[in-house]
Amino acid sequence: MERLRLGHVVVIVLCVAAGLTVLSVTAGRLVTGPGTPAVPSASPPPSPTPRADMTGEARRMASAGLRAANDFGCRPREDAPYPVVLVHGARSTGAVTWTVAARYLTKQGYCVFALDYGWSNSIERSARTLGVFVEGVLQATGARQVAIVGHSLGGIVPRAYMRSEGGPGKVAELITLGAPHHRPARELGRSCGRETVCAELRPGSPLMRRLAVPSMVEAGVAYTALGLRAEQEAASTFVEGPPEQVTNRLLQDDCPLKGAVEGALGHNLETLDPVMLSYVNKALETPGPMPRDYRPDCFALIL
Repeated sequence: MERLRLGHVVVIVLCVAAGLTVLSVTAGRLVTGPGTPAVPSASPPPSPTPRADMTGEARRMASAGLRAANDFGCRPREDAPYPVVLVHGARSTGAVTWTVAARYLTKQGYCVFALDYGWSNSIERSARTLGVFVEGVLQATGARQVAIVGHSLGGIVPRAYMRSEGGPGKVAELITLGAPHHRPARELGRSCGRETVCAELRPGSPLMRRLAVPSMVEAGVAYTALGLRAEQEAASTFVEGPPEQVTNRLLQDDCPLKGAVEGALGHNLETLDPVMLSYVNKALETPGPMPRDYRPDCFALIL
């Protein structure tokens, strides 16, 4: 065979190289499609983690049978920016405690929500439950903060939520009715019963100390603490704090005849009282706690 000349060798090498290049490009197109470069593409960014459905959790906790509350489609008005969360007390439910109040506050233009929680559990556990409900309300309404109205034990649970569960930034205002904030008498513990919560309300309990030290109030939260004169025998319904942050009021200080008749107005009925509800509304409609110079109409009716 005739020896290959140097030029022939060069031509053959170039042809082979060109053929390999064509094969490589063709193979790349078969994999990636026409017009797509045959280079590995960057991995797509991971899908964002879905936001937890806190609204769904809150719906499951919502007080059954309370028709005037828990409209999760409600959007706060500009002049009522905070959804109102109602927290019932011991041995009760939202529907029993807030039937009149929920209807009244809804008529005033507020988005009103109420939950039922296992009140006989520890207050810390109830505080965690309240935290989930608040998150669901905020998620549903798009609001930054809520206002909480609590009756009796329902005034202590929000304080535990704010003290231990990161609640202060999510609560603009706390309004309490007949809540045993401090100086509980031994009779309160004995009349309460044997549930876990009752031990926590006794004088000097770790929970009561934690809620009082170094202060009873949280920075940035307004407090309006309402009560009846007779309730002070079991515990003080007052919150101790700076006057610009806290307003305390006894109903009889403004309306001496209220409660003068034994049994006409007591601890379990104060959430139905028109004057008490007017206090609540005044506190909600003004920045900060209820104005100290506010005086209600003692003969007003809530329709």
